[in-house]
Amino acid sequence: MYSASQAKSPGAADTTSTIRFIVRVLGFGAPLIFFNVFWIVAAEHRAVGEVTVFSFFPTVLFTVFMLAMINHGIKRFAPRFALTASELATLYVMISIATALSGRDIARQLVPTTINGFWLATPENDWANLFHTYLPNWLTISDLTVLQGYYEPGTEPFWQRFIVLSWLKPFVAWSVFTAIFLFVTLCINIVLRRQWIEHERLNYPIAQLPIEIIGNTAGVFSSRLTWIGFAVALAIEVFAGLNYLYPWIPALPLKDIEIAQFMTEKPWSAISWFPMKIYLFAVGVGYLMPLGLSFSLWFFFLFWKAEHVVFSAMGWRPLDRWHGEQRAGAWLAIGFIALWTARRHIWLMVIGLFSRSGEASKQEPLYRFAIYGGIGGFLLMLAFWHAAGLPYWVAALYFIIHFLMCIAMARMRAELGPPTHELHDALPDRLIIMFTGTRVVGAKNLSLTTLLQWLSYGYRSHPMPHQLEGFKIGSALRIRDNRLVAAMIFAGIVGSLIAIGAHIVLYYQHHYRQGWDAVAPFQFLSSWITNPRDPSTRQIRGFGFGFAFTVLLAYLKRRFLWWSFYPVGFAVSYGWCISGMWFSIFWGWLLKRLVFKGGGIGAYRRALPLFLGFILGQFLAWGLWSLIGVALGIKVYSLYP
Repeated sequence: MYSASQAKSPGAADTTSTIRFIVRVLGFGAPLIFFNVFWIVAAEHRAVGEVTVFSFFPTVLFTVFMLAMINHGIKRFAPRFALTASELATLYVMISIATALSGRDIARQLVPTTINGFWLATPENDWANLFHTYLPNWLTISDLTVLQGYYEPGTEPFWQRFIVLSWLKPFVAWSVFTAIFLFVTLCINIVLRRQWIEHERLNYPIAQLPIEIIGNTAGVFSSRLTWIGFAVALAIEVFAGLNYLYPWIPALPLKDIEIAQFMTEKPWSAISWFPMKIYLFAVGVGYLMPLGLSFSLWFFFLFWKAEHVVFSAMGWRPLDRWHGEQRAGAWLAIGFIALWTARRHIWLMVIGLFSRSGEASKQEPLYRFAIYGGIGGFLLMLAFWHAAGLPYWVAALYFIIHFLMCIAMARMRAELGPPTHELHDALPDRLIIMFTGTRVVGAKNLSLTTLLQWLSYGYRSHPMPHQLEGFKIGSALRIRDNRLVAAMIFAGIVGSLIAIGAHIVLYYQHHYRQGWDAVAPFQFLSSWITNPRDPSTRQIRGFGFGFAFTVLLAYLKRRFLWWSFYPVGFAVSYGWCISGMWFSIFWGWLLKRLVFKGGGIGAYRRALPLFLGFILGQFLAWGLWSLIGVALGIKVYSLYP
């Protein structure tokens, strides 16, 4: 296992020249970003199902694993040309950020949102009269002749002058906004990283695998347990993929267990979907998590399910299937708690801007950059949306709520490291409406915030946690702070351009599915305008319960050392994705508990390569299947669901 002593050993720090950094990291990183983004877009739409709903991205792990293997060989025969660990780690962080941008919940939602309101408008839904006048023409496209090739591939190819010019303005506008947004999240991460990495010493389980692959390449590749875990997971996924294409080939039914089918009588029927699937990568992630946190995750999943049973037994009104309001309250509570816990660090950092002595001034240039840059970037975001027609107060409230959600998400990843995290139906504008009703916000403002729904669609493939984990990886592998920040900014700019551009260009070439999530934002908007809503007391109660219960859990955890239930486990333990993985987390927790009981921390470390092999094997198998699907243009086996 890669240790802190290894990272701090003489010569471990990055001493390469700036020219080498520009050429070998930024120059090499740009084509890798291009390749991974187009791979993700083509794979998610043409070959497989959900890819970027995980905390790890299979394509990124596949890429860095292959790079590490090739680089390991180069080190043996031509060490002058090999990448250093810090260079390889920086490439991993860059590709992760760009891939997150291109994923299921960001660019894939953004591009259709800019045009669906026009293409899907009909005389029956009357969208033209309801909200078309509120949507700025520099953020959307209303010309249906331009959009025909997008929705009906083969009719109008993209590379025509009038189509390219029509897309140019919204493409540039959205790319600029996305890059500014990523810059602000980066500044927030710079402010919080030292508190979470050095002061609280959070575990960052998701960062452990790339740290091991990059920082301990020889150890990972020489470990027999790594290859055993890798071979088992790879074989299972290979046979599952062959079974998908050729059903006569047998495969292990690890993902077909559903126990809700046996619960047909009330109140147990209220449980609805209750899968017990086994994903070896999630078992591996569960093993990486601290025991108390993994226990909290699977326990609170059962807690959420028990709520449905209790409400059904009492004859109360059924709860929202995914507990959207309660979980939104929990997420915002996590965000507030994270800031409250870091209040002394933040205060010392602010003081350090005006002082040349003490702890607060140690990293003053970077902190000064983060504070001034974050404030400046936030003001640019407000100005951008004010130019679009959104009042400053609405834009400020919207983004403050969103950034609190982002801080909560980053905190959950740093402390718990779940295999996935999601929060649907809790967009900032919907939370505002929950408390104020639609009349206070107004039709114009609701129309404009609908264009932002992609930013908070599900919080799964969000770039902010990848930026934060980049600092953890950088701390472990001694990457210079200024270079890591520069690489992240570069990845944000290049990734924004390529991710948005890929979703535009490839949609014109292939017929990609337009599902419910493509239509729903404008259906909600139409409903809000035609049937104004008052504040929802029921939703506020659910939100308040989630917020208060999370604060209570945090208090009890700090007050009593023996308290086993973590607030982050409560907040992240439910949703569509985690419902399919809770049972795997349970197995990871159980195996880790047994290992600790039998041999302590030494046994845990000796067994760790096996579970890292599980993650690598399953994700690399998916990478191979997705490449086959993209290359042959066929639908292949999907890792999830």
